[in-house]
Amino acid sequence: MFGEVAEQYEAARPSYPDELYATVIDYGGLSAGDAALEIGAGTGKATMGFVAHGLDVHALEPSAGMARVLRAKGVSVEETPFEAWPTRTGAFRLVFAAQAWHWVQGSDRYDKVADALTPGGTIALFWNVGRAHPEPFKTDNDAAYARLAPEMTNSAGDEWTHEALLGDVAACGAFEPMVERKITWRTSYTSAEWMRLLGTHSNHRMLPDDTRTRLHTEIGAVIDAHGGLLPVVYDTRVFLATRR
Repeated sequence: MFGEVAEQYEAARPSYPDELYATVIDYGGLSAGDAALEIGAGTGKATMGFVAHGLDVHALEPSAGMARVLRAKGVSVEETPFEAWPTRTGAFRLVFAAQAWHWVQGSDRYDKVADALTPGGTIALFWNVGRAHPEPFKTDNDAAYARLAPEMTNSAGDEWTHEALLGDVAACGAFEPMVERKITWRTSYTSAEWMRLLGTHSNHRMLPDDTRTRLHTEIGAVIDAHGGLLPVVYDTRVFLATRR
């Protein structure tokens, strides 16, 4: 799904604040040269930050289109889902997934991460979660969705809440108790930038073409009617645990 819009994804999706990388590296006691495995790397929105800190990142990405964009940046990429990847036992000091872990299936996924990590290694799962839009934009934006795509919401799902992840990791038994860190940051989007971003979201891409076009046109008009710039507050939620 995302491979069809790989270049748009690279241009439109937000990356991550510098504090995210510092948080993970400090928690894991990581150093330049340490091996890291990324699950669902996409076009490298998180990858390059760890590369810049000297980590040796090996990326897994099932989409050929996304992998092509990332490989052009000089990153080692295997075109495979994590579920099908032949585990390299104890090969990595860090295993991480950015905006991707909720796509990973299989009841053994935490065991497989643990197998790939050295003892004392770190699992880091993180997402950018946008806060509720400011008023009065929110009311007009919600009205557009209610008219044109009432089945959709703009809120993040709860598939990766702290409680759910804590329970899954505890059930695995291979990790110390999971902790959460939250990094808050701000940005803004023009109507054109926000439309490009929405066009990379799976729930928007699954809409019928005519519905998606009408919805995006109306939301763009709402942004323009409220000054032409949409402020967005993101919380980068980082979930961390140590391999026993």
